[in-house]
Amino acid sequence: MNNPTEEIAAESAAASAQASSHAMKRELGLRDLVPMQILLVVGITWAGNAAKVGGTHVWYWLAAILTLFVPLAAVVGWCAKVWPLEGGVYQWTKFALGPFAGFMSAWNFGLWALLTLSYIGILTATSISYGLGPKAAWMQENHTLILALTVGLFCVMFLVNVPGFGIGRWVSHFGTAVTVLVTVLLMALLFWHPGASASHPHINPQAPFSLGAPVITLLTINLFTKIAFNALSGLEQVAVFAGETRDAGRTIMRSAWIAAPVIAVIYMLMSGAMLAYTPAAKVDLTGPIPQVLAAAFAGGSASGGINWGLVLGRGTILVLGVALVAQFAVILAETSRLPMVAGWDGMIPAWFTRLDPRWKTPTRSLAVIAVAASVMGVAAIYGAGAQEAFQILNSAGNQMYGVYYLLMFAIPLVVGDRFGVRAAFWLKLAAVSGLVVTVVSMGFNLLPIVDVANRAVFAAKVAVTAIVMNLIGAAIYRRGTRTRTPAL
Repeated sequence: MNNPTEEIAAESAAASAQASSHAMKRELGLRDLVPMQILLVVGITWAGNAAKVGGTHVWYWLAAILTLFVPLAAVVGWCAKVWPLEGGVYQWTKFALGPFAGFMSAWNFGLWALLTLSYIGILTATSISYGLGPKAAWMQENHTLILALTVGLFCVMFLVNVPGFGIGRWVSHFGTAVTVLVTVLLMALLFWHPGASASHPHINPQAPFSLGAPVITLLTINLFTKIAFNALSGLEQVAVFAGETRDAGRTIMRSAWIAAPVIAVIYMLMSGAMLAYTPAAKVDLTGPIPQVLAAAFAGGSASGGINWGLVLGRGTILVLGVALVAQFAVILAETSRLPMVAGWDGMIPAWFTRLDPRWKTPTRSLAVIAVAASVMGVAAIYGAGAQEAFQILNSAGNQMYGVYYLLMFAIPLVVGDRFGVRAAFWLKLAAVSGLVVTVVSMGFNLLPIVDVANRAVFAAKVAVTAIVMNLIGAAIYRRGTRTRTPAL
């Protein structure tokens, strides 16, 4: 429960935050947020994970949609309507659960985002390597190239974000367009089989979609949590730009509900397309798209000597690599808003709140996040051989993302009617469902996906890393509350 002093401080901070957000350009509308939702949520490799269970992937997607995705859209829409403020989940959590909870929400999301962004050089080098073929395999291990890509891409993303969404939204639209075009191609391959002929008709290795009862095991439950929490999370992220969105409360709510069914259909059709050409047991989790394209266009090499599957697969990898950079540019932008709004509340120095006089964007906060992620990226490059260490950091980052989600889903359960609204009973049920899926996912996240000497020790390291990082955040918050001047 919040004490009266905390609630008064929170209300005063809200007024300050709202006033400050008015200085930012409101350039985003519904047509911008819906594509951004799709870009931030859809991860094409997750469709390959779902395809591993065969045609019954339909049930896993439906279960994930009902237990996490729909609850997420409902909670996001409701919170955005109640608190249409720049900062998104940070602001919602601050008012509903108190300033400390708000700060820890931003802290956990920020650390997850920094860990995610730090791998941009490695992921881009890998995409280029696969896109150019076996002769470019050396790129994946070349530290100099990866370092140059890391630094260069962060410079590009910083420069793209400085003018705000006048340019940034078009980068987002491009990334979404690439994702949708690849998805449309995969959907077409469900009905059009270019490698087939009258003498060699196409035969599906298994049914792309099946309503048969799925087999429930510990492994498939683990897969369900990955599909739900990893593949379908992210709808809340655009809310961080509320201060830059026209009619933020209504627009963010509508964007979540419009994007949600589109994303669900994309995922299910993509998984089905993979199963139309590849046996479930042989789906390549690292490159499911080029795999299915190569299988679909396999007959192309017989006429004219051009292997169209290979060409299309490699080209798709390269284009998707560019789309990944666009996605990371949006993540960089949203993460940079968190120090700004925390500065508005006096949690960290006001230096972070300064806006560019021309563009009205938080360039100082943006620069700090870009530099911090670059430093972490350099550390990732020169520790690339320590696979277990990186798995620990990655798993710890996912645990912190889980904490961020737990705080968000707790909001409808505790807010009561303190802000003139009360969450409906169905919304509370949705929040409970989201909480349960998040907790189960965090539990399975403690299990390693690489070979380790001791699984229990690995789990302990992940848990301790996440706990230590949260203790550091709590210490920073405590120091900030001691030094800041109380709002009048």
